[in-house]
Amino acid sequence: MRVIDKSFWVVILVIVIGSIWQARFCLSVEQVEGKVNINTATEAQIALLPGIGPKLATEVVNYRTNSGGFKTVEDIKKVSGVGDKKFEKIKDFVVLEGETTIKSTKPAKGEKE
Repeated sequence: MRVIDKSFWVVILVIVIGSIWQARFCLSVEQVEGKVNINTATEAQIALLPGIGPKLATEVVNYRTNSGGFKTVEDIKKVSGVGDKKFEKIKDFVVLEGETTIKSTKPAKGEKE
């Protein structure tokens, strides 16, 4: 009986850990489409980028203002808080020319997906 009890708790632990991992993974998937021109976008638009929130968006705008703009998309990695991993998440959404078209595809509260 003791072996069954131990096995039961191991299974429960695996299920709990799996559920937590799945919830974290699902919540980290960004739901945006469009592009962000990092030389003209507002802080609010930049904050829509995956892994970029309001605080880091402010840092991006401050860097842009103080440095005279971004010359390459990779220049955004010069902003404190934007490393290689974060850059990989945002690079497909970042441009240097054209208008900013980014928008959230996540349904508003109360809307069905």
